Amino acid sequence: MVTENNCKGKFGTISERLGNKCYGFGVRHLQSVCMCLCMISLFIARGSMAVAVLAMTDHSRINSTDITIYEWDKNIQGLILSSFFWGYTLMQIPAGLLAKRYGGKPVLLVALLANGVICGLLPVLSYVGGWPVVCACRVLMGLTQACLFPASHTLLGRWLPAQERTTLTGIIYGGTQLGTIIAMPLSGLLAETAIGWKLIFYSISGLMFTSAVVWYFFSASTPGEHRFMTELERQYIERGLNTCGGKVLRTPWRHILRSRGLWAIAITHIGFSCSYVLFFVDMPTYLEKGLHISLKNSASLSALPYAGMWLGNIVSASVSEKIFNRGLLSVGTCRKLFNSVACFGMAVGLAGLSFIGKEHENMAIAVLVATLTLYGFSSAGFMMSHLDMSPNFAGVMLSLTNFIANFGSVGTPLLTSFILNNDPMDLSRWRICFLIISSLLIVTNIMYMIFASAKCQPWDDPDFEDKKSADPEEVTPALTSSAILKAEEAKNH
Repeated sequence: MVTENNCKGKFGTISERLGNKCYGFGVRHLQSVCMCLCMISLFIARGSMAVAVLAMTDHSRINSTDITIYEWDKNIQGLILSSFFWGYTLMQIPAGLLAKRYGGKPVLLVALLANGVICGLLPVLSYVGGWPVVCACRVLMGLTQACLFPASHTLLGRWLPAQERTTLTGIIYGGTQLGTIIAMPLSGLLAETAIGWKLIFYSISGLMFTSAVVWYFFSASTPGEHRFMTELERQYIERGLNTCGGKVLRTPWRHILRSRGLWAIAITHIGFSCSYVLFFVDMPTYLEKGLHISLKNSASLSALPYAGMWLGNIVSASVSEKIFNRGLLSVGTCRKLFNSVACFGMAVGLAGLSFIGKEHENMAIAVLVATLTLYGFSSAGFMMSHLDMSPNFAGVMLSLTNFIANFGSVGTPLLTSFILNNDPMDLSRWRICFLIISSLLIVTNIMYMIFASAKCQPWDDPDFEDKKSADPEEVTPALTSSAILKAEEAKNH
């Protein structure tokens, strides 16, 4: 049941500006939980391969008759790990358009079901077709998961009032870290069982189908479509958002592509995407081969930094929202501040990590945790800028920036494979990888600080095209406010 609360407090400034009342927990929080579950499930499916591919090539179990072990070198492993991002990148823009056209619910439902089928079949397909078929499966997973962020951003723009948006977005996108936290140690444990690495994919398949059932029954594309929504909460959500409800708007491509703020987001998105993939894909290999930590332990330790990232995500989102809701800093300043903490913090962490030897593995783990904790601050930075600029087209904008950034996602595993040259035990080669990404983070964040914007753009208005084509005399006030005041003064005199 939705309750009405006193509006004084942390939401006071924005609530007064929007003319909204404040309400307690309601259906929008149920929707947020479902979105977070969707994030967790799909990231478990995405992140498990970083550990699974090590188990699939673990020669210490080659004599086990029940477990298939493959002769895949580091270059083939790099192809398998990067192949997800081939499909992921290719489908970004179409995924954003599909989410805008059909809504976030059906698009994400298809993603969950498709990933369940692919993971369930992958052990058999890998035996039949080898690593090329595994790459093909990962490409298909990337194609279906490309909708995750565009569809989620589309849902966020339709579900979350401005005064709650940053905190709830941080919680929802925190599912990406929770999924990774679960995937890596769980994959390591499952790989150690008698069934071996196959159990990883069978378990994930079951999770996908379970999540699909929950998503189908407890989520909706818009507040008005949710079966449990009350009229009071629907009005609270929609008042002040200036969204179109279920109406499909024409995408103002020309204005979006000419927006300087969009390209600022895209540039910093490249830096974050490359750094994330470096950690996401290569961290288990770095821990196992570079620092000589066992596969089982490296899987657990690989997840530890993501726990810090999740904490940084939640804390930064909450603190940022309190800062601008209380009027201490503008929204734009908050975005740039938290984005800079994330970027520069990671750059320093990667630079430090590059000079830590294997004899100081505990220090290396501590630096990894601190670095990804700071990464979490980006949830209050550039990831919110799409929603700041355009709640109605945030999903489309994110699909554009994600499309551009994921060329880096595709290239990063290939680059690290080339630099490591089948010698992942050579820490000097890891140093080159870390310093390249560190430099990229610094450059891209400087561009974001100079050109990013947090202002809602005129083309976000559902009536923008109508206003543009209307007679200027019809849309221009007959009297300006100063003219009205002068007329009133003259009348009084």
